Amino acid sequence: MSSYTTNAPGMHLQDLILDTNTTVSNKQKVDCLKLLKVVIKNLADPSKANDPKYRQLRLSNEKVHAKLLPCPSGISYMKAIGFIEITDASDGSQYLRIPETSNVNVGHMKAALSELTNAIEIIAPSATSAAKISKQNQPCIDADSGEEKKTPEGIIIRKLVPSTQYATSGKMTELQKTRLLMEKKRQHEAKELKKDRAKNVSMLKQDKYVRENDENWTSGLSAACAKSGSSIETFRDRHGES
Repeated sequence: MSSYTTNAPGMHLQDLILDTNTTVSNKQKVDCLKLLKVVIKNLADPSKANDPKYRQLRLSNEKVHAKLLPCPSGISYMKAIGFIEITDASDGSQYLRIPETSNVNVGHMKAALSELTNAIEIIAPSATSAAKISKQNQPCIDADSGEEKKTPEGIIIRKLVPSTQYATSGKMTELQKTRLLMEKKRQHEAKELKKDRAKNVSMLKQDKYVRENDENWTSGLSAACAKSGSSIETFRDRHGES
């Protein structure tokens, strides 16, 4: 018996991303998703998938309680993955646990791991992405221009001047023109990245609306937050109706 239920985890992942409950901040959502990612990462490892230690989560654990419980969709996601909520007879603690009789599909877990990573990126772009966008929005620097200054230690520092200043001088070299074009290209790509992120969120909202209002809507086995290029597609998009 597989631990991956037909109650698609992607539905709950969508709900978590789109939750507009003002009491749940984006930081709390990201904390919850990162916790889920740790759990799924272990289950995606064949050497750990059958280890009871990695097949359960104690809800009374302080960190688990703080990160998971504020986001009910996170708990629903865990249950859709194959966890069940139980009270352990040995210590009376509440656990989310995958039953011993259930098999973990490592392939599904690897796909879920990728989808969780994408979900985190949608809610809070990584520092790397943010730095990239920031760099893209900065003017190019012409290393051949500027003023030199020597520090007391004898180190020469060159004060660089943005090449955009040459745009008003009418004396731009071919190299400066190329750099200016590259700068404009980077700025355009940054805008497109921002538009793609907004489009992804819009697609999630649309898919959620159809799920809640179309009586003929059916769910697949995979999560709905899998990226394909700059878009997000559902299990049905990738594999067709069952």
